[in-house]
Parts: sequence; structure tokens; C-alpha cells
Amino acid sequence: RYEWFKELDLKWYALPAVANMLLEVGGLEFTGCPFNGWYMGTEIGVRDFCDVQRYNILQEVGRRMGLETNKLSSLWKDRAVVEINVAVLYSFQKQNVTIMDHHSAAESFMKYMQNEYRVRGGCPADWVWIVPPMSGSITPVFHQEMLNYVLTPFYYYQVDAWKTHVWHDETRRPKKKEIKFSVLAKAVLFASSLMRQKMATRSKVTIIYATETGKSETLANNLCSLFNCAFNTKILCMDEYNICDLEKETLLLVVTSTFGNGDSPNNGKTLKNSLLTMKLLRKKIRYAVFGLGSSMYPEFCAFAHAIDQKLAQLGASQLTPIGEGDELNGQEEAFRTWAVIAFKTACDVFNIRGKNSIQLPEIYTSDESWDPKNYRIVHDSQTMDLPKALANIHAKDIIPMKLKFRQNLQSLKSSRVTILVKLSCENNQEVHYLPGEHIGIFPGNQPELVHGLIARVKDAPPADQTIRLETYTDGGYWTRDKKIPACTLPEALTYLLDITTPPSQQLLKKLSQLVTAEGDKQRLEVLCQSMEEYNKWKFYNSPNFLEVLEEFPSAEVSTAFLLTQLPFLKPRYYSVSSSCDMTPREIHLTVAVVNYRTRDGQGPLHHGVCSTWLNTVALNEIIPCFIRSANGFQLPEEPTKPCILIGPGTGIAPFRSFWQQRLYELEKKGIKGGDMTLLFGCRQPGVDHIYKEETEEMKRKGVLKEVYTAYSRQTGQAKVYVQDILQSKLETEVCNLLHKQEGHLYVCGDVRMAKDVAQTLKGMLAKNLNLNEQQAEEYFFQLKSQKRYHEDIFGAVFPHEVKRG
Repeated sequence: RYEWFKELDLKWYALPAVANMLLEVGGLEFTGCPFNGWYMGTEIGVRDFCDVQRYNILQEVGRRMGLETNKLSSLWKDRAVVEINVAVLYSFQKQNVTIMDHHSAAESFMKYMQNEYRVRGGCPADWVWIVPPMSGSITPVFHQEMLNYVLTPFYYYQVDAWKTHVWHDETRRPKKKEIKFSVLAKAVLFASSLMRQKMATRSKVTIIYATETGKSETLANNLCSLFNCAFNTKILCMDEYNICDLEKETLLLVVTSTFGNGDSPNNGKTLKNSLLTMKLLRKKIRYAVFGLGSSMYPEFCAFAHAIDQKLAQLGASQLTPIGEGDELNGQEEAFRTWAVIAFKTACDVFNIRGKNSIQLPEIYTSDESWDPKNYRIVHDSQTMDLPKALANIHAKDIIPMKLKFRQNLQSLKSSRVTILVKLSCENNQEVHYLPGEHIGIFPGNQPELVHGLIARVKDAPPADQTIRLETYTDGGYWTRDKKIPACTLPEALTYLLDITTPPSQQLLKKLSQLVTAEGDKQRLEVLCQSMEEYNKWKFYNSPNFLEVLEEFPSAEVSTAFLLTQLPFLKPRYYSVSSSCDMTPREIHLTVAVVNYRTRDGQGPLHHGVCSTWLNTVALNEIIPCFIRSANGFQLPEEPTKPCILIGPGTGIAPFRSFWQQRLYELEKKGIKGGDMTLLFGCRQPGVDHIYKEETEEMKRKGVLKEVYTAYSRQTGQAKVYVQDILQSKLETEVCNLLHKQEGHLYVCGDVRMAKDVAQTLKGMLAKNLNLNEQQAEEYFFQLKSQKRYHEDIFGAVFPHEVKRG
């Protein structure tokens, strides 16, 4: 079922590897007695492969299955362990090697036990060995009373010979005093008791996190290691946290990212909803919040700020101001700074003894300078499997799709390009998604940029030479660095590393160690130390890494420097423009090809990484991607509910998946959905009115009730935007749909457009429902809470307007 199981390269013995059985017959012990048998599947699939102290593959399998491995309530462990055992049984049976499933084994034992009771009046049995390690309660041996006693003749495990044998001591030296296991066990228990007593006297700290990519979880664990130095600390994912415990907390620390339009990650939704309903806390607690995000997006760290504000409203006391980690500028450094401040403040507030002599974990004290002696590049014969490499780096279930079709949707008269991309899955991997969900694409950087960068590397290996990075350890030996898999340098710079995002201050600081010209060094030091100068430089130039090296030509960068210091190339997200039912094993995307000039329109022409790649890569090339759910932007659960869809430009992308799904249900299942009205916006008819023929066809077939279009660049006419059409032609219909018919309204597109639509809608509701401004805001909030007002918003925020090329 899952082809990638082969990639795990799991092997096990055909027969149980048991060679220490002893047979006792009539008082005689046969210590070399042969033993044979066969495996029960769970011995391998559950114990050998899934035990933490053994192969421990459970999380890897769950991740590859696309399960929510950061959410225990998703029961991912149960689902993954079943598939592992299915794979074990399948493999053994395919090779005609005897193996027994645990259900058959349990049935067989019960028949044996009943026969033994009938013939001999009893049957010794140990439930630890008999009850299988999975599905125990649905086997007949569960809660079966068993009595474990010895009958002879008898097979049993003998003590390891080397533990009892006394070797001849030629020198007659006095033997070391042996410590009995019972004494050792008591010592361990005593030490454990002392530790528990010590921890019980410490102030308690609870750390909760919410994450989409795993970054918040990583930082939360780092925070836990720091606070464990002086506090009794526990860590939980937000969806595991009981909101009733909030008033019992002494200190609550929150680490969270922001998802979508200022929303919580999926595993933070329950806590968010619970917090909204809470009143004032009876007990005053202390708290601190750290938010992660990217300043490219409009709602930067919005969910973290929402939690910070709500806890303050509940009467909690802020330990330290909220911290923000910008993915584009020193996120981890910002986190470490905030964490140390929070820790030291907590030590002061809770009067921790010896606080000035506490040794912090290495991650908070290590030097951030670049030392080339710690790294080396060696040749490797292994070639890189790109989908597998990306899966390991980003912890995603990668689907290698093929680019099968590409079409420019805009007229040749247009200066811009919007493409319809069709991807096809041609292996046995499953492709399941819902209309409105997102696809993450792992793109490739432009070849010209990659080649230009390699030309500046002082020790660049041959382009076709596979290399691997090794790190020098404290123990004095070299070990393989886990950040980058073995690959060629062009592969790393094309598919794995981000070479287009302006470098962070931390990266510039390390680069300053590599320049030889004094002028370059002074300028880099200014950019490293002054946030104001850095931001002016970054937003005016928006330089890629090649342009940075051209600006500071005396910098001598090495292959190891690039592989260790450049951040990973992040996936780009697009709304699906297809229905999985209508076009199975295909994913369609609507992509605006991005081009822009920096330096107020006078600088070099820059290209969007993913959109340019999708527009130029050859047909039938592999496009690594994965599916990300968008629970807040899907068709109504009740298909009869009416909908209004507002999407100018590429904001129409998810709505194509909506009308394709409705068409499929109408033609294949005979289900007529509720009224669906589309409100589209573009510049000019005949230039950039994308999907015009398709929407007209949907209207003829009764899938779309009406289609309205706002043109903003009609010659000799005033600019008309979607919010203008909403107010002039749909005011009554929208208010009736939302207020009386309990319908849904969807908005997809640029953040500024979305704000204008929201403002227009509030005004319409106030007018038609006789609401004042505050009541209209509350009504609008209720629509969002009831999941009847849906937003899928994109767009970057820049301090200065960047002119598009």
C-alpha cells in the first residue's frame, strides 16, 4: 500500500534468533538444547521496530503517512503501528516465510489452553508473553485468568554463562567487590527519590506550544531545557493542555507560530476557543509568550499577540514582554535572547537560590562566530534522492508529481503572466485533498543565480561531484553533518538552500569574518549592529546572496560556509484549483508569475522563485510537493447552503476547485448544491480575465448562479473593484444570505482587498440590520466564529512600495 516502506530498508530474521534455551528433564539440565519456531508478527512490527529503545520507527512512519504526529489525539501511533505490522506480515508471506498474526495466535492459544484444562486440569501461562502488544482487548486472551507455574520437562531461558562463570585468576589478585543488583536498585530508587523531593520544592513551570512545521516545538523543547536548570518544568502541545489547569499554574510559557490570516496552527485551535470563553482568573498567574512568523506576511505573530492580550485580560501578570522571531531576520537569535531574559526574570521573581551561578545549556552560551576548522567537505559516491531528502529535512510527506501541462491564462497583450499548471502523480502514492486546501511546492532556484554563486566560491568542487559535509566533534573525530544530505553543490544551491532571501544580520555578521577589505568589513559591521540601517538596506535592495557577494567583493566564501550558513529553501503554498474527484491523481494550480524591480523600481529585475520555476521548468520534470489542510476554507458541510465567492486575480484559484467539485456532484451523483455566486476582479476584459469561458460554462450548467466581474483599468471608465460590485449589486442578497439563510461568504486574495471587502461588508450589515459600528463588528466576529465568513489571504508587507517589473 505504501511504496516508501521499501526506502526504510527494514530487515529481520526469518527465524527467532534464540540460542540460550535450557531443557530440564528429570532433574538433568541440557544447556545446549536446539530450539526452533516462528515469529508472531507483533514481535517484529510492534516491539522490534517501534520500541523506543530499539528501531523506534513509529514517528518516521507516521510522518510519511501524512498523519498529525504532533497531536496525540489524532491516534497517529495506532494507525502507524497497524501499517507497520501489515507490512511485516506482507513481507514474510510474500517470501513464503512462516509467520503468524496475533489474532490467529491468540485463537490458537485459547484452543490449546482449553484442551490442556480438559486433559490435565490446568495450563501454566504468563500473560506478559501471551497478550499481544497491540489490539490486546479485541483478542480472546485479554483478561483471561492465567496462572504461571513450572512443570517439567520444561524449556526456559538460562542465565548468561559469562555472568556466572568464574575465570581462573592466575595472578590471584583480590577480586573486586561485586555490587548486588538489589543494592544497586535501592541506590537508584534512593537517588530518584532525592530528585523527586528536590523537584517538588522547585517552582512549577508549564510550557505549551502550537506548531505547523515543528519549529515551535523545537524551540519549546529548548526553552524547557533552560528552565529545567532551576524550575520543575513540563511541556505540552496546546491540544493536550487542559484549560481547567490554567488557574493552577504558577508560570505559563507559550511558544507559538501563526497560521494563515492571523489564525492559530491546527493544534492550537482548541486552546484558542477555550480562552475566548474564559472570564477573569480567580488566581493570578504569571506568563510569557514568544511568537514565530515571517514579516513578509501581514498578520505577523498575530496569534501569539492574541494569546498575550487574552491572558492579560484574564488578569494574568506578564513576566516579560512578548517576543517575536522573524523567519527573515535572526529568528533563533531573537528566541535565545528572549528565553534568557525570561529565565533570569523568573529567577528573580521566584527568588531562586544560587541564580547567579546557574550554568545555562550550551545552546544559550555558544559563540555564534564562524570557524572553518570545524567543517570539511569530502567526496561521496551516493547520489541524492530529492523527494527523500526534502522529506527528511522538512518532515513532510513528499509527493513527487510530474508537470504535465502549463498554459498562460492571460492575453499576449498583457505585460503579466498567470499560468494554469497541471501536476500528475504517476507512482502508487495516494493523492487526496479537499477543495480549498493548499499545496506546498518545493521549487528550484534559477540556474543563472546558482552558477553565478558557484563562480564566487573559492573551493567549489566539480559540478558533478557528490560531496558531503562533516563536522569536527569535541571528541576529536569527524562525523557526518545531518543538515545537508550527500549531493552536488549545484543540487544543494538549486533545491535545498535559500539563496534569494536577503541574509539575516546573523549571517552578515559571519560574512564579515570572511572579508579582507576594510571598507567591506566596516559596512558589514554597521549592518550587523544597527537594525535601522539593516532594514533600510534590506528593503531598498532586497538582495539575493549573489548580489550580497557582489556588494562585498572581498568576501571569500567556501563550500562549507554556504552549506552550513544558508537557510533552507522554504516551500511555497498555492490553493488547489482542481477537484480530486473530478481529476483524480492530478493537482491543478493557478500561479501568478512574479517579477519586480528593487531600489524603487530602478534596481535589478528579480523573479519569484517558485512561480518562475513552474513557468520555465521542462514538462515531465518532477515537482516535489505536499498537501497542507486549510480547515477554515472549504465548502459548507451542508451542501445546500448558499455561497458567495469573492476572488480577484489569482484569488479565483480555490474557487475553481469549488465549482469543479459541485459540477462533479451534480453530474456524477445527482446532487444539486446551494446557490453559488462568483465575484471576480481583474484589470481589463480580453487581457487578464482568466477562466472567463470556464465560469460562463459553469453558469450555463447551473453550478454558478451568477458571475460578476469588476474591471479596474477600463479605458475612459472609473476604476471598479470587487467591494464596489459587492455594495452596488449584491448588498441585499449578501445580507439575506448571511442573516436569514445562514449562508457562507468566501474571500481569497490580496490582504488590502480583503480588508476593503471586510470594511464594506460591515457597513452593509450595519445599514441593513440597523446595527451601530460596535454591533456590526460583533456580528462580523460571530460570522467568523460560526465559520461562515472564510478568508484565504496572501500578500507581503513592505515598508516601501516595491515597483513590479
